[in-house]
Amino acid sequence: MLNGLSEFGKLHFVEGDTGIGKSLAYQLVLADWVANGKKQGGKHAARRGLISTYSRALQRQLLAADNLAVVQGYLRHAGLPPLSFALRMGRENYLSPERLALELGVTQLSDAVDNVRLPQAQRRLAKWALESDGCLMDLDAALLPEGVQPADIALRPQNPLPEALAAQQEHAQQCDIVVINHALLALDLVTQRQITQMQAPHVLLLDEAEHYSEMAEELLSHRISLQSAASVLKRLKQRGVAEQWQTLVDNMASTEHAGSAGSMGQGQREGLQQAVEVLLKRRPRESSHDPALWREWQHLRHSAEQIARRLREASRYLVLDYSPVRGLPGVVARAPGAASSLKAGAGERVTFLTSATLSDLDHAPGETPNFRYMRSRLQLPVTHKRSGLQCSFQARRFGTLRFRLPRGLPHPLAHEAEGCYRLADDFCRQALPYIVDRPGRTLVLCASYADVAALEAAWPQAHVHRLVAHRQGTALGELVAGLKNDAILVTPAGWEGLSPAREGHQAYWQHLVIVRNPRPLRSRVEQHLIEDLLYRRDVPAEDATRIAHGMLQRQSTVRTLHKLRQGLGRAIRHPDDDVQVTLLEPRIPRPSGYPPVKGVYASRVLLGAIPARFMYAYQNAEEPGGSAEQDTAQSRLAALL
Repeated sequence: MLNGLSEFGKLHFVEGDTGIGKSLAYQLVLADWVANGKKQGGKHAARRGLISTYSRALQRQLLAADNLAVVQGYLRHAGLPPLSFALRMGRENYLSPERLALELGVTQLSDAVDNVRLPQAQRRLAKWALESDGCLMDLDAALLPEGVQPADIALRPQNPLPEALAAQQEHAQQCDIVVINHALLALDLVTQRQITQMQAPHVLLLDEAEHYSEMAEELLSHRISLQSAASVLKRLKQRGVAEQWQTLVDNMASTEHAGSAGSMGQGQREGLQQAVEVLLKRRPRESSHDPALWREWQHLRHSAEQIARRLREASRYLVLDYSPVRGLPGVVARAPGAASSLKAGAGERVTFLTSATLSDLDHAPGETPNFRYMRSRLQLPVTHKRSGLQCSFQARRFGTLRFRLPRGLPHPLAHEAEGCYRLADDFCRQALPYIVDRPGRTLVLCASYADVAALEAAWPQAHVHRLVAHRQGTALGELVAGLKNDAILVTPAGWEGLSPAREGHQAYWQHLVIVRNPRPLRSRVEQHLIEDLLYRRDVPAEDATRIAHGMLQRQSTVRTLHKLRQGLGRAIRHPDDDVQVTLLEPRIPRPSGYPPVKGVYASRVLLGAIPARFMYAYQNAEEPGGSAEQDTAQSRLAALL
């Protein structure tokens, strides 16, 4: 990183193993650079740093008191001036005093603090709101009135900014090092730094950088389900408009195109444009509707505004996306080049992208990694003038993992209607003994909340006292903080950013379980857009489909390896950690060569998720289970070889 700090205008790729102190290391390097500028004076005194993360947990970790104490201690030791740090998050992460007062039934929050007619919890809530910056991450949800969710009292675009928050944001614009998230960074870049007010010279560092491209595309793309739009309008009592949208659904639905995506015809565009224009003229009253419905309306209206703009531009990135089975239409306004926003203003700064899983994870130990996936998303080939360093730092020894890969497990998934998948009952029955048989605190990583529900439904009664099933919407950090020593936490949200402190002289988790391969579904919309681009270049239709499928398959594989690697990283957070890892996914090859059951195909590419320093442990993994006949056949094969 030190070499890259002198190369302004470049984007550098730096990968470092999970758990080895990477975040603190780059914080120290960045602090050193900014503080040295202050010491030198002149134009260097204006140096600032901007750190962007994907997870809120990492934002908090970077600004934790003990972390900042290490940084400021280093600066003192080096004879450098102290620095100021600030956290900057989007307004939806903060409380709206007006909305909370409305929920409590008072004119202003100060009236609620001593109001004896209010429950004590609500008075404490009002006191907290008045004395803090109102960050909803600090909110004790138990204080909320029954039926009220944090989203109901969050700041919205039309709500006035509280004075304390406005002062905090103004202060952040003057701080030496600011920590934000990827979504806010994308907005900052497309609005020419209106949010952070960063000017040259400054360094932008993206941690968990592999998520930036998806986050930017999600933020700048928009989608409307025509059926959902008709439902929202009907519930808002906008009957005429709702009927118009329902007619649009009836005319555009197509079972023939179910599960696919395609371009809109001229008639479809005109019908959609008329429906959008009528919708945007509606002005329902917020006070007449419950908060959840009003949030749906606000989201629908915002998406409709963006779709209207794309219709005026006759954008080819406006796509019809049909649901599986029934072929119900949705309209997607895609922003495929959103990640390239990272090149905006790059000439005025140094940019670092870093993560434990930034490369494609297909390089051998000692080889220079490649970053094809990230480069393709950023539209930054190696020959690009902005292309800078690319390097990887891997720990030679850092913690101990002991692997277990049960034999003979069936395919984990059962296919259901509407293109949905869930854990197969037979897989749950055979996998659960390997989840509950180890003592100590256990982290079970699933691919979805549906997986959590399937495991919970099949959970053995003898171990129900250990089960902690993560519910969607429940803060994971709070859940982890209250776990007992023998708890088994089952969650799809703990693959990264979950770093609880060690307890005593051992790792927080004594057992880590990965249930199945967390491969993301390929996007039908992206498939169509790639095919359409190839058609425009006169590539035959059959070849275009094959090429698009191959490109998206490779992208999906890299994202899967990233998530698996991050999941394994939850076990090791200290050089002395020693953790048992159980890999239930039957498609991960068993080191002995033991064959999977019929209908399951092993994928060696998944081994790229295991860091090189743990490959010896993987090769010596336990392999319980399997039938006696298969064991005998395997022994004979080994003897022959």
